[in-house]
Amino acid sequence: MDGRHRHSVPAGWRLSLVIPAYNEAAGIRQAIAEAAEALARFTSDFEILVVDDASRDDTAALVAEAAQSTDRVRLLRHDVNRGYGAALRTGFDAARFDLVAFTDADCQFHLDDLQLLLPLTERQPIAVGYRLDRKDPWRRRFFSWGYNTLARSLMGTRVRDCDCALKVFRKDALARLSPETSGFFVNTEMLTRARQLDLGIAEVGVRHRPRVRGTSTVALRDIPRTLRALLPFWWSRVLFAGAAPATVGGTRIEEERLPGLGPVFILFLLAALLFFSRLTCPLLEPDEARYAEIPRQMLTEGRLLVPVLHGQPYYDKPPLLYWLVMGSYALFGVHDWAARIVPGFAGFLTVVLTYAWGRKTLGERGGLVGAFILCLSARYVYLARMLTMDSLLCLCVVAALAAAHAALSAPRLRRQWWLVSALACGCGVLAKGPVALVLAALPVGGVAFLDPRVARVTPRHVVGYGLAAIAVAAPWYVAVSILDPDFLGHFFWKHNVLRYVAPFDHAEPFWFYVPSLFLGMLPWTLLLPPLVRLLCRRSVRSAARRPAALGFFLLSALGSLLFFSLSGSKRPGYVLPAMPPLALALACYLTAAVRAERWRWLGAWLPRAGTVLAQRGTLLVCLTGVGGSVVAVAAHLIDPALGLVFALLAALCGWALHRGRLPTRVNLSWPLCVAATFALLFAGVHTLLPAYARKFSLRGQVRAHAELAQDAGVPVACYPRRWDSVSFYLQRNDVRVYGPELRQRLLADARSENGILLFVKTGRALEDFLAALPDSFEFMPRGRQGQITAGWLQRRREAPPFLVAHR
Repeated sequence: MDGRHRHSVPAGWRLSLVIPAYNEAAGIRQAIAEAAEALARFTSDFEILVVDDASRDDTAALVAEAAQSTDRVRLLRHDVNRGYGAALRTGFDAARFDLVAFTDADCQFHLDDLQLLLPLTERQPIAVGYRLDRKDPWRRRFFSWGYNTLARSLMGTRVRDCDCALKVFRKDALARLSPETSGFFVNTEMLTRARQLDLGIAEVGVRHRPRVRGTSTVALRDIPRTLRALLPFWWSRVLFAGAAPATVGGTRIEEERLPGLGPVFILFLLAALLFFSRLTCPLLEPDEARYAEIPRQMLTEGRLLVPVLHGQPYYDKPPLLYWLVMGSYALFGVHDWAARIVPGFAGFLTVVLTYAWGRKTLGERGGLVGAFILCLSARYVYLARMLTMDSLLCLCVVAALAAAHAALSAPRLRRQWWLVSALACGCGVLAKGPVALVLAALPVGGVAFLDPRVARVTPRHVVGYGLAAIAVAAPWYVAVSILDPDFLGHFFWKHNVLRYVAPFDHAEPFWFYVPSLFLGMLPWTLLLPPLVRLLCRRSVRSAARRPAALGFFLLSALGSLLFFSLSGSKRPGYVLPAMPPLALALACYLTAAVRAERWRWLGAWLPRAGTVLAQRGTLLVCLTGVGGSVVAVAAHLIDPALGLVFALLAALCGWALHRGRLPTRVNLSWPLCVAATFALLFAGVHTLLPAYARKFSLRGQVRAHAELAQDAGVPVACYPRRWDSVSFYLQRNDVRVYGPELRQRLLADARSENGILLFVKTGRALEDFLAALPDSFEFMPRGRQGQITAGWLQRRREAPPFLVAHR
């Protein structure tokens, strides 16, 4: 032994050495002999505990033979093979001395190197070795390097060589690190626990030699097995160790004082004001006008099964939105506000579901905070009010995720909630297609794999879920495919597969949704940096402040965001399903990472976070109000005087906050931020959204000709493309469309029908049309112009008598 390894160990050191063994008959004698010889040199007393893990060879007999010759060797046996970790746990429990070490039975370590580790336990409760000049095959060294890198990144172990089988523990520390795993993950588990408990770890290099006897029990197949142990442990013990749903941040949910109905009433009132105000805004082209016109034509033609647009089946989307809008038309008549009430209800109900979801998993405060964050996110309010399938899909997906979360948050799967989730998912398939199944399966499958605390999901449960969802959606799909065999290929292949992997429209970069999501949920996304910092902390206390529900929320939000980011075709509304779980994740930070306090009035149920963050959020809202007013005036969306009033009010509030003129007590900071955000959003809903819709919609230009178009004998046409607003606001099912290639046919029809009421796109299209118009024809514009120009196309002569009568 070289001088480097000759250390004087203080007299009186007593050591228990644990050696797990499984089919080690070829080398167990050497392992015991080397251990006894080395420990005798530098300890005053020692014991060697060989744990036979139900070996099938003579390992146990050889150890028993050695134990008969000296009382320093003890044999511990398992009746069945339990694994490496279980063998170590048996040895640790049987150890009698104050210092406990362990090594493997393969004789690959020089046990004299324990002299390097033992003195380190004077300063730290744990001393570990790392292998110098490792003698294993290159493939095993490579896998070990990758595993150590992963363990340091995920677990924060910090040590160089997690699985080096030469470690020494003080017994008082070892009592807090008793491993639960039975496999080779035991080293990582113990070191991770030590990091969480802030137990110091000392490292030193130790020698390594090749294995000359026996066969290693570590095989390539152990890598996925170890990963299957590592990832759930990281998820449930390191990342989201807070109990769920019984406790949140150490506070039992059932012990929280429930608020009165006041905060809940305020939440629902704000949501109603934001989602049901100004529904009379005109419809925007192309999506809103199309999705209002399809159910109108289905209703007038009695086509309840197959969506129809201008006499042709429209298979791009399933019919749930159309059916709901048809029901609204039947109740209230055909109006743009009657169509808009459907997405308005979907947006409102999503806020309600978000509150219920958070309340069940986080407690009353968590549900309220998450719902407030969602309700007061500008991007959500704008997208959820739009007449598209996205708001309805978001409602169905949130219902499916919330019910699935409730089903999984129990020792056994709650079948009634599982069924509710499947039915909601089936409604999502009727709302927008199989994407609903994907958005539900990603987080549910992820948490079922990562979190061992949730109920076990068996293949039978998965099949039952799929059958229940299919039972809701399949009847319509089957019926339409029987009527038209081309439907399945058109819908599933073109509008689901090809649109995703080989986009033919709306192609955007991968990061398209990130800026809009971050900016669209301000000021609440200011909480993302502290949330990330909380996720990166490794202590037990920090882990306990991260409830298990937070993991499910993040999986749900990131799953939706990643799925749509990978899609080749991207539209702004696709990201809606990511917003409710993201809002709950931010609420999770506020309710779990920040000390809970009971406050008066609304402040009692808004979290107590640092006033600085709340004040910065409020100041950001005020600055947004000033900037938005200036932009709106510059874009001619609102009257300059009104814009000046808005800007001055926002600037005054921001100045007062900056100068400390507004209340800054902790219990008013977040309510003030809520009030400022709602004021800004409500002003936008009442002024900016209607102004924007009036500027870019066609309602005003089309309705001016409604009286003339009431005469079914007056032909109506669009050029060079179709605008569904024309047929919707005129309530005509016979609106024609002519492209440049059909210009001669347009002229022929105008000649034969004594003129056509024509809507032409203003700008270059109108200029080209007029330039190509023969001298024998004239186009007579009627009324104001905007996005389109309406006029009478006729042969060059006096206008028809009925046209003069309507002027």
